Amino acid sequence: MRKLTLFFTAICLTSAFWSVMPTRTDAGGITNKGFDELHKELSSAREPWQNLPWQLSLVQACSEAAKENKPVYMLCRSGHPLGCV
Repeated sequence: MRKLTLFFTAICLTSAFWSVMPTRTDAGGITNKGFDELHKELSSAREPWQNLPWQLSLVQACSEAAKENKPVYMLCRSGHPLGCV
């Protein structure tokens, strides 16, 4: 019974929190030109590793690297992909 009470309390607090959150009605007024400039800045390759071809399969990447006598660069991250850890 206590777990059920805690569950309903959590739901009530969550719904109360979301009900007082301000809503955003304006998207900030970004123009197409501003979007294109921002996209270009964020997608430009600043580091040499950003120009490497991507492979989803490690086996395929290793076989291609062996054919070309090149190393394999493997990027591994932990946590949530959106950074919400």
